[in-house]
Amino acid sequence: MYFSKRIGDVALKTVRERRANPFVDYIRDLSKRKPLQHSYPADLLNKYEAELKQLPPYVYAGFDPTAESLHVGNLLILVNLIRCQQFGLRPIALIGEFTASIGDPSGKKSERDLLGEDVVIHNSKKVSEQIRNVFANTCRSSEPPIVVNNNDWLGKVNSNIVNILYLFSHFQISLRDFFRECKSMQLGKMLRMKTIKSRLETGLSYTEFSYQTMQAYDWYTLSEKFGCRFQLGGYDQLGHLDFGAHYIKKRGNLSDNRFAAGVCFPILTDSAGNKLGKSEGGGALWLDPVKTSPFHFYQFFAQLHDDKAEELLLLFSLRGVEDLEELLQNHRNNLGKWIAQKELAMEVTKMVHGEDGLDSALRCTKAMFGSKKADLTGLSRSEILKLFRTTIDLKKEDISSMGDLANVTRQGNGKGYLLMQKGAFSVNGTKKVNPAESIEGVSSSLPALTDLTLVCWGKRDYRLVRWI
Repeated sequence: MYFSKRIGDVALKTVRERRANPFVDYIRDLSKRKPLQHSYPADLLNKYEAELKQLPPYVYAGFDPTAESLHVGNLLILVNLIRCQQFGLRPIALIGEFTASIGDPSGKKSERDLLGEDVVIHNSKKVSEQIRNVFANTCRSSEPPIVVNNNDWLGKVNSNIVNILYLFSHFQISLRDFFRECKSMQLGKMLRMKTIKSRLETGLSYTEFSYQTMQAYDWYTLSEKFGCRFQLGGYDQLGHLDFGAHYIKKRGNLSDNRFAAGVCFPILTDSAGNKLGKSEGGGALWLDPVKTSPFHFYQFFAQLHDDKAEELLLLFSLRGVEDLEELLQNHRNNLGKWIAQKELAMEVTKMVHGEDGLDSALRCTKAMFGSKKADLTGLSRSEILKLFRTTIDLKKEDISSMGDLANVTRQGNGKGYLLMQKGAFSVNGTKKVNPAESIEGVSSSLPALTDLTLVCWGKRDYRLVRWI
C-alpha cells in the first residue's frame, strides 16, 4: 500500500488497489488503442519497463485555464487520467492558474494576449469544476482526482517585492531561491526546443520563454509532494515534458533513481485533415453545455465518418479494447447503421454532461431526426433554444405573409417567396407554397411556445424564428 503525503492539514487518500505494473499495463493498453508516437524517453516499453515498474503510482496532467471551459482536445487527456485510475494509478489534475497568466508558446505562431487576473481566477474555478464533474460522471465509485493549482506555489508575490512564493500552505520559497532552483535548467536545452526555435525570429517575449521553467518546476513540486514522476500531455508538450524530466533528475541526489517519464497524445484531425473539435462556423467543441449544447456535442460524434468513429472510439472509450474490437467488427459488418458513432457519442456525452445531458441530447436528436420532419413538442423552451444556438429575431408587425417569412429566413441565392412555391419551405412541419398566406397562428403547433416558430428549407435546413 502506498501512503499519501499531506498538503497542509488535508491528508490525501491512499491508492488502495494497485496492479503489480500499472504504468506498463496502462501504456500497453494505450498502444493497442493507437500506436504510441511521442513519449519521453522514446520507446518507453521496450527500453524502460524496469524503470516504469518502480515509479510511485501517481500521474498528472496540466490544464491552463486560458478559457472558462475545456474543449474536446482536453477531454482526451482527461479520459486518459481516468483510464490511469482504472489501472490503479492516482490521477492529479493541475490547474495552471499561474502559467495561464504567462502563456504557453507551444503551438502558437504569435504572442498570446495576457489575461486579466480576475479572468484567470474565474476560468480556474470553472475548469476545476468541469474536471471534477467529468470524473464524477464517469467513475462514481472511485476516489475523486487530486486537483491542485500552481498559483498556490508560484503566484503569491507580495506588494513589497519581497517576492515570496508560497509552496502549498506551509512551504515558502523566495524569488531569489526560485532562480537558484533554475540553476539546473540549461539555456541551451531551452533554446533547442522546437516551439522556442520557431518563435525566435518572429518574436518571443521573456514572459513566454520562461513558461518552460514554470512548468518544469510544477512537475518537480508534484514529484516532491506525491512522488509523481509521470505526466500526460498534448501533442505539442513533448519538449516541456523532456525539459521537466531532466530537471527532476538533476535535482535528485546521485544515489536516487529520479527516472521521470510521460506520453504525449497526437493532434486529432477529421477525415479532411482539419483539427478535430472545430465545429461548423469555426468555434471549438466546448465541454461547457452553454457554449456547446449536449445535443450539438452528441451530434459531432454521431456524424463522424466511419474511419474516424472507429479511431476515436478506441481513444475515448473507457471500455476494454477486447470489447471494443467486437463492437467495431459488428460496425464493419453493418456499415450504414452508425453503430460505432452512436456508441461513441453516447459514451462521451454521458462522460461530459452526465445522464441528464445525454437524455436531453437523445430527446433533441429524436425531435430533429426521429421522423421525416422535426417535432419539437416534447422539448422544453431552454432545450429548443440550446438546440438551435441562434435565432432569427423578428417583429410580427414587420411580417404579414408567408412570403415575407420566406424572404427573411432564406439564406443564399434565390428569392424566398419564389422558392417556396416549388415546395422548398415548411413552417412548423407544414409545407407552405402560397406567398400570400397570412402568418396568423403561425405558432399553433407549438402552443406552449407561441413566440417560437420552426422553419425549414429543403429536407433538413432548420432555423428557429423568435418573435420579439
